Amino acid sequence: MAEKKQKSKISLCKKIILIIVVVLILCTSMWTSIMFFNMSKNAKSVALANEKTNMLNVSSQYKDVEETCYLVQQIILQKKSVIEYIENVRNGKDLKAVDKIDFYDTEISSIDYMININPYIYSVRLFVNTDITEKHPSFYKMERLEKMSWAHSYKNNKWVFDYYDSLYSSNKKTTHLAGIVSNLRDDDGNLLAVLEVSTDLNDLFLNFCKEQKNDFCCFVSNDGHIYSSDDNKEIVTNNKQEILQLANTTNSESNIMKFNNESSVVSTMYCSSLEGVYVHASSTKEIVESYYKSQFLYIVVVVVSMICFIVIIVILINNSFARFNNLTSEVSKIKNGEFVRLTEKGNDEISELGKQINDMLSALEKLNIENTNKQLLAKNAEIRSLQNQINAHFMYNVLETIKMMAEIKGDFEISDAITSLGNMFRYSMQWTSGMVELKTEINNIRNYLDLMNLRQDYEIYLSLNIPEELMHIKIPKMSLQPIVENSVYHGIENMAEDTSIYIKAFVNDDIVNIEISDVGVGMSENQLKLIREKINTADAIEDGKEHGRALYNVQQRIRMYFGNEYGLSIYSKEGAFTKVSIQIPLDKENA
Repeated sequence: MAEKKQKSKISLCKKIILIIVVVLILCTSMWTSIMFFNMSKNAKSVALANEKTNMLNVSSQYKDVEETCYLVQQIILQKKSVIEYIENVRNGKDLKAVDKIDFYDTEISSIDYMININPYIYSVRLFVNTDITEKHPSFYKMERLEKMSWAHSYKNNKWVFDYYDSLYSSNKKTTHLAGIVSNLRDDDGNLLAVLEVSTDLNDLFLNFCKEQKNDFCCFVSNDGHIYSSDDNKEIVTNNKQEILQLANTTNSESNIMKFNNESSVVSTMYCSSLEGVYVHASSTKEIVESYYKSQFLYIVVVVVSMICFIVIIVILINNSFARFNNLTSEVSKIKNGEFVRLTEKGNDEISELGKQINDMLSALEKLNIENTNKQLLAKNAEIRSLQNQINAHFMYNVLETIKMMAEIKGDFEISDAITSLGNMFRYSMQWTSGMVELKTEINNIRNYLDLMNLRQDYEIYLSLNIPEELMHIKIPKMSLQPIVENSVYHGIENMAEDTSIYIKAFVNDDIVNIEISDVGVGMSENQLKLIREKINTADAIEDGKEHGRALYNVQQRIRMYFGNEYGLSIYSKEGAFTKVSIQIPLDKENA
């Protein structure tokens, strides 16, 4: 007894240790996950703050450069001496050499001086629409304008972006430029010159064309054109729609979002005077990874601790589940066919599991006995079914013999009746499929009416209105004959006079409608209501009465084959008619 208590005590200790270890691992994992989540969040917050600072610098420099370009443009446009000189040359006025020298040394040199003293100005050029003497780098003939890529696309007093200095073939195409272009006109509106004030795109937008790892920037004009450095062309191509969507704003903002398939800080700055939006994106991957690397030692400690915990857990599980392994071995024997009882020593969960399995084995043994008895009953039923089939074949063969005897004696009316009866008998025996063609069911109804006409002093005629193509649709077997039989017994038999049963078929909205009508005694409103209830629920059919049961069975079989939206509908008027309509789909075995 003391040994059992000791074993129970040890087992409980192991369980407590296991629970403690698991709780520690879960808590450590949760705390580590929360810490890394916060690290990632903090890193992204730092990246967002840095991006906002960077955008302030970009905005400040953009405004400085823009104001400088506009200032230079206005100074030149207001130089009346330049306009007068160009008009004099155009009008062919004879200028003295000293006046020309003075103009170039004073006015043109002042333009050159503005270029030299202002680091933001790349060039200031006047392309004059007359035959003047050119002076590098700011005074040229209009013909040289054709060498500029924007010569035929610029608009007056508007900016042009991302072009090279192609005025001379010797110029290296390395600097991406942006410039404001304006026209100088005389009082009559005639073009005198085209003024270009340009700046380096790297000055207009800070580091626009400099390659920077994990950084992307571009400028999107209002007409949807995207300007970027050569290094960013591929990113523009892969993310064009996303960039255009980002540029669809008039605000300046910075947000963390997914861009170019990675988490990034994305900023937009609307530039009203440039008529476009500056877009900048900086990946957060590098700064997040740097935060993770700073915690590498902590991660190593956590991983080593986790490994130690796992080793401890494995040892504890192996010790705690030694009896469970024995239980598994005994269950394997049962699986292999050995009907054994499991050991139920002890009072812990494993012992309880053994008891439950033993109870299950007892229930299975009882179930096997019951199942064997059921199989015997099923086999006996199968034998009886085979005997009935043999008896049915015997009866059919006897009918064939009687038919031959009637034909030999020349009694063809009896022969025809036996033929109809035999056909009905054969039709009811052949159940290779639950579905038959409509024409097959119609033939069975003809045989049925032929036999009924032998019994009565009056004739029941079958009138058909069925298109030939609908004769081949599939319907549930024996679905029309019970309806016709109801028409005879409940609608026509009490009249005792010649009459007809009408069968009509047509298609409406991909639904086949088959209508069976008689001009018998009909039904009252209460009778019609009752029969409608009977065909939809078995509870409405009184025990021991077959009236309504046949229609109920037909209704259930149609719904079983085609769904609850199809089935029987009954219409009747007392003393006038009864009509049963069957609806089945055209597209299921019938299309």
